[in-house]
Amino acid sequence: MKFIIINGTLKPSTESNVSTICEMVKLGFEKVGHECEIVNTAELNYKNSVEDEDDELRPVIYKMIQPDIAGIVIATPIWWGMFSSHTQALIERMDFIDTWSLDDNNYKPMFGKVMGTIVSGAVDGWQHITGTLASFASNLALTTPPLCNIESEAQGRDNILKDSETIGSVKSLVNNMIVWAEAMEKGEVVKKARHKGNVEKSKYQLTLHYICYI
Repeated sequence: MKFIIINGTLKPSTESNVSTICEMVKLGFEKVGHECEIVNTAELNYKNSVEDEDDELRPVIYKMIQPDIAGIVIATPIWWGMFSSHTQALIERMDFIDTWSLDDNNYKPMFGKVMGTIVSGAVDGWQHITGTLASFASNLALTTPPLCNIESEAQGRDNILKDSETIGSVKSLVNNMIVWAEAMEKGEVVKKARHKGNVEKSKYQLTLHYICYI
């Protein structure tokens, strides 16, 4: 299975605590035979919008909805009690997917995919960020398995890599995202779920719909 991590760090990867945790999660997926890609939104040239813009963020969003992507991890540092501006921008840019699913199509392209979260920083703000991202996931039809929300208070790469709580959380996220993704695939969740209306498009038809725009 394939997983993708969207890293909303505001700092260069070499200086970013959240980037270190993203690397740990990526390695965790790869160690058990699954593919994982990290995308740093700070490195992309994109437009702040709620529309489907033709820029460097568009292919990333389109990749996230493809049937071969089993799960998405949204990673962010805490800035003044909230997630980063890049994470907020990602949420806003994905609004068109919800609009598309409601306007005549009656299909939620995120059904059958799991979502996890990584929050790096002090305790204050973690619950609020995790709750907001969980609400976002639910509305887009993503499934958030239990114990797939990493909170890491450790600061500095060396400290993070040896922090037992962070390591344990990484193991739980990787394991549970895989287990739930496999269970939903076996249970044909995409086919059987209610997508706010009758499902008129198969996931393969939807894939072709988006590929033609890339």
